[in-house]
Amino acid sequence: MLGSYRSRHLARIGILGLIALVTGTRVSSYEPSPWGWVAAFAVVTALIFGPITWLIRDRVSKEQRERLSYVVTGIVLLCVPLVIGLGFVVEGFRFFIDVGVLGSVIGLAVTFLVERTVVPERFGGTAQ
Repeated sequence: MLGSYRSRHLARIGILGLIALVTGTRVSSYEPSPWGWVAAFAVVTALIFGPITWLIRDRVSKEQRERLSYVVTGIVLLCVPLVIGLGFVVEGFRFFIDVGVLGSVIGLAVTFLVERTVVPERFGGTAQ
């Protein structure tokens, strides 16, 4: 095993923090101000990984969630080459990637904090 759960969790948080720092410095240098885009990505990410995920955990069995995660992972992996290919064609692609990554990290952080402080245990990741 690669260390305890807590150390892996702290490593994930540290890496996400580093990614947010790097993309945040790049996003702050863009003109015009992209903070509206960052907020939009953060809200969408928080909704996907927050209420939608909590409802799925509450209503779908663990076995069904595992199968569903394979399907979603497959769809995402099929879309990655399309997004990268689009980046070669569309100008300003780095802007959207930076804004999307920063907004997503912020949305994940907000969701994590809400899940740990407000959401009942049966909806959070510790249930079942």
